[in-house]
This record gives sequence, structure tokens and C-alpha cells, in this order.
Amino acid sequence: MSSTLSITPLHPSLGAEVVGIDLGRPIDGSTRQSLSRALADHLALVFHDQSLAPADYLAAASVFGPPMEQHYSQHHMPGFPMIGLIWHRNGQRPAERWHTDHTNRERPPAATILYGVEIPSAGGGTSVANMRAAYLALPEDERRRLDALTTFNSLDSDHTDTRPEDRERYGTPIEHPMVRTHPVHGSRAVYFHISKATHISGMTPEASQAYMSGLLDRMIRPEIVYRHVWRKGDVLVIDNRATMHRAHGDYDRRQSRVLWRIIVEGDRPCR
Repeated sequence: MSSTLSITPLHPSLGAEVVGIDLGRPIDGSTRQSLSRALADHLALVFHDQSLAPADYLAAASVFGPPMEQHYSQHHMPGFPMIGLIWHRNGQRPAERWHTDHTNRERPPAATILYGVEIPSAGGGTSVANMRAAYLALPEDERRRLDALTTFNSLDSDHTDTRPEDRERYGTPIEHPMVRTHPVHGSRAVYFHISKATHISGMTPEASQAYMSGLLDRMIRPEIVYRHVWRKGDVLVIDNRATMHRAHGDYDRRQSRVLWRIIVEGDRPCR
């Protein structure tokens, strides 16, 4: 299968289209290695025209790591608890702030994988930002400051529908560095989730939020962002170790936007 694999960059900073793979069929070892390396290099991979049943989707996702349980169990797919449903009619709000997923976990996801099942006629895209490029663009003194900082992460406080058992299981604060080294690529990237970070080491919660918000405003520029325009059957794989992403809520809520989400376990972030 690997002989048919074609990877074409989609944006100067990040993102690549992968052609020659049907994710609904078994993927051999050499192709798995190529895809893992491509994700580390390009940070976002797009597979068009996929047709996946839930079990097929879980098998394909395992190329990038073991699927891990998502902590908003009220949004799990019935019968497939490792698949989350992103769907406003299921109570999901578009995650429009820049973030990287599940930083409240000791081993946060290496990748977030999204499958476009129902797509609105306009809007509703997903943007991904290259946070290693963002880190390199910062002044040297700010990079040094960030290198020494950590965040403490818990579940978002503004999700009122979080189940008590999820808050009990996943709400214990977890400390992570604000700059992490990619375990495959070796590069460094800014790493935090502004609404899961309760505070930054040595700073008040208020000062922490102000600093992170200012960082996002300064760091995330169009030249480091790939914006994915969804087509039905697309699979988008996002490298959580060196990116942030956001949804765009600019679509007609009378239409459906349904994405199936799988997250796969990664390494504990290291400086």
C-alpha cells in the first residue's frame, strides 16, 4: 500500500493532503510509520473521500496511537465510547478559542482525529496553527521566560453539562510545561489550553489568563494557520503536540455539522 502513498503540502507552514489510502482497510506497518512521520513533519493531515463505520474509524485512528477515553462522556457515541460526537444538536458548542486538546490528562493526546459526517453548505471550518513556528517567532527573552513556565490544568469550569463522574475522574490538576519538545520531530512548541489552565506557575489565575490571551493574540498569525474547509468524508488528523486548533461557528444552525472525534494517547509533555 505504501507505494501508492502521496503526501502534498497544503500550506507553507503546515498541513498536507494524503492520497492513496483507504482508511477503512488495514494499514501495513511501513505505511503506519510513514503516516506517523508525516504527522510530525506537517502537523495536520487531510484524507478526502473516506467512508468509515465506527469500528473502521477506530482501527484507522490507532495508526497514530491508542484511542483514549474523552472526558465529556455525555457526548460519546452510543456503543462506541472512544468516539465523541461534535454536533450542536447533541449539546456541543463550537470550540472557537485556540487550544490543544485534553491538557488535563497526564499523557495528553498525541493527535485529535476528526471525521466529517455531516457538513453545512457554508462555514464551520477548522483552523490549525503551527505552534513551533509561533515559538520560533517570539523574541529570545520571551522564549527563555516561557521555557521556565508550567501550567496547571483541570476540566473547563464553564462546561455546565459535565457529568459529576467525569469531573471526579478527570478534574485533578495536572502540571505541564508551556513549551514542549516533540517526541518524534525534536522541535519545540508553545503548549497550553487557555480554558483548561487554572493558572501558570508563580502567577495568579487572573494574570495567567491575561498573559496567555496576550500570547495568543501575538503568536497566531495567518502565515502559520491552515484553515480546513470541510467536505463530507474528510478525515483531519491534528498533531496536538505542536499545534493549536479552533472551530469556526460561522454556519447556519438549521443545518447539521457532525464530526466524529477520536483522540489518541501521547507522551507526557517534556521540556
